[in-house]
Amino acid sequence: MKQISVALFLILSSGAFAVERRSLDEGWLFSLNGGAAVTVDVPHDWSIASAPDGKSETGKEWGYYAAGSGTYVRKFSLAEADLKDDLSLSFDGVLGGEVFVRVNDGEPVRGSRYGYTGFVVPLKGKVRAGENTVSVSIANPKLPASRWYRGCGIFRSVWLERRTAPYLEPLTLNVRTDVTPDGARASVLLSGVEVGSDGARRTVTKTIDVANPELWTPETPKLHETEFCGEKVRYGIRTISVDAANGFRLNGKTVELHGACVHHDHGPLGAASWPEAERRKALQLKRAGFNAVRTSHNPVSESFLDACDEVGLLVLDDLFDGREKSKTKGDYAEVFAEDWRKDVDWVVRRDRIHPSVVMWSIGNEILEAAEPGAAVTTRTVHGAIDALDGTRPVTQALNLWGDDWTAIDPLAAELDVVGFNYLERFTETDHARLPERVIVYTETFASEAAMVWRRILKHPYVIGEFVWTGIDYLGETGIGRNFNLETEKWGEHWYEIPQFPWHGAACGDIDLVGTRKPISFYRETLWNPSAPTRAAVRERMNWTRRTATTLWSVWPTYDHWTFPGDEHHEVTVEVYSRQPRVRLTVNGEIVDERINRAANAWKQEFDVLYEPGEVVAEGLSQDGSPVDRAVLRTAGEPVGVRLSRET
Repeated sequence: MKQISVALFLILSSGAFAVERRSLDEGWLFSLNGGAAVTVDVPHDWSIASAPDGKSETGKEWGYYAAGSGTYVRKFSLAEADLKDDLSLSFDGVLGGEVFVRVNDGEPVRGSRYGYTGFVVPLKGKVRAGENTVSVSIANPKLPASRWYRGCGIFRSVWLERRTAPYLEPLTLNVRTDVTPDGARASVLLSGVEVGSDGARRTVTKTIDVANPELWTPETPKLHETEFCGEKVRYGIRTISVDAANGFRLNGKTVELHGACVHHDHGPLGAASWPEAERRKALQLKRAGFNAVRTSHNPVSESFLDACDEVGLLVLDDLFDGREKSKTKGDYAEVFAEDWRKDVDWVVRRDRIHPSVVMWSIGNEILEAAEPGAAVTTRTVHGAIDALDGTRPVTQALNLWGDDWTAIDPLAAELDVVGFNYLERFTETDHARLPERVIVYTETFASEAAMVWRRILKHPYVIGEFVWTGIDYLGETGIGRNFNLETEKWGEHWYEIPQFPWHGAACGDIDLVGTRKPISFYRETLWNPSAPTRAAVRERMNWTRRTATTLWSVWPTYDHWTFPGDEHHEVTVEVYSRQPRVRLTVNGEIVDERINRAANAWKQEFDVLYEPGEVVAEGLSQDGSPVDRAVLRTAGEPVGVRLSRET
């Protein structure tokens, strides 16, 4: 099994003399479907401004938001002296099926057909001193083009870049690190390609010897800073390795990945990749007790990876969903054969400099997994990544298409870590026949949190899980929903039944506005021995509706004690605690006190009669002394509105 030892870094800001990056995010004129132009700033997603419409051609995949076509126009000025330098426009990401950029009267340049990968438009011969105009046209001829909400527009930043020789060629920065077994010293080797004043390209290196290095971990995400080829660079020192005997090891210590899958949207903000929103997402996951995130199923923004570096989230970097067989009309599979090399090149070169990134994923539930060609493609993509990086394991999320799980073995043999989507039942039998196989649960059901937790703790060759999902998202309409059988038709989200006005996915531990659900507190309790005691109330059957659940949902549970009209009915209070004893009190009367342990997966359920007032769940020490408590109170009549800034 591959042993991996590496430390990584990222560009913090450009040096004063070699590279200048000027933001072009403000002041674009935008027109939708040929209509009147309005002024917008980017990042921008025009789809989120539409109201979900059950007749939209994007369908339930996008949550019924509109697509259409749009045009962005912006002017920028250059001095005569600028023209002697290397000038370019850099787009971090533009979402749309067909993207073309035109500068002044030049020929249109095609943007990335993936949308989630960036691209550069060289400006030599296209610009002049004085005022210049750039226009970006975006069309969506094939929809839905995605299994979830994608969004439309220049959804990440745009930069005007000027490079004066000598300068470091973009996306050539790399680093290697050796750390002594006792952690006493680290040797950091930075490398890159410098373009000289004569236009020649040459590899340059810099070695940094670090005594008693502060290692990067999720608990202590220490970042160091240096200068290299005129650019300020920050890096994190850490080592990783994977094998069946020890699992995933960070800095020589085994770490279980308790992670979450997340999509790229930000709920009400849509796909627009505002740095503040990306950092908020990382903080939401971290505060919910996760130590890892899977970027499902496409490259994320650099702002999100910056935040993961800073707050301490391990990243499984997911490059794409499908590969050679389409899942929806117009999706990436239609251009995969032509584009994957340049897209993989861009992602790996950009993301390999982030200490948070610890694994690459090269496909998710691909339809052709059992076919011979899938193993060949996996080997080829894996090889391309190793040539660019070679320091992280490569995985792929597999599930069962058909009846023969072993038919996927040839593909799985090309991976360093085999990703299981909802296939925990094969864990032990796979290990028996393939004892060197390392497994990661790339997708799990929230309702099976305790079962998954037990398996990961029991088997060192299972390195962790990524629940589907960490945060609710737009599109993939109806997944994770709970609903009323009296007013809605039963069925999973893929069923051909009416889903509108549902327009999102309700399977997250955290909702669209950032509020943690009770399942989030329970999951944290399983993984974190220091988690505080929490309490929640299960919706009882036929409470206010005939409730039905779906595969990706959990039973409706609430962290409050306000249920008007349900007095004297029996309800179930769940208590999540890592203390050896728990006690529940309702309106001052003790309901019960119980022994609490791993055998009951750190959860106790108490049946009580609902009466308005106060519920107190206490975590107790072995001798019965109170350690911590959770309180649920009945709300009174509203008296006002309080607005506070989120920190």
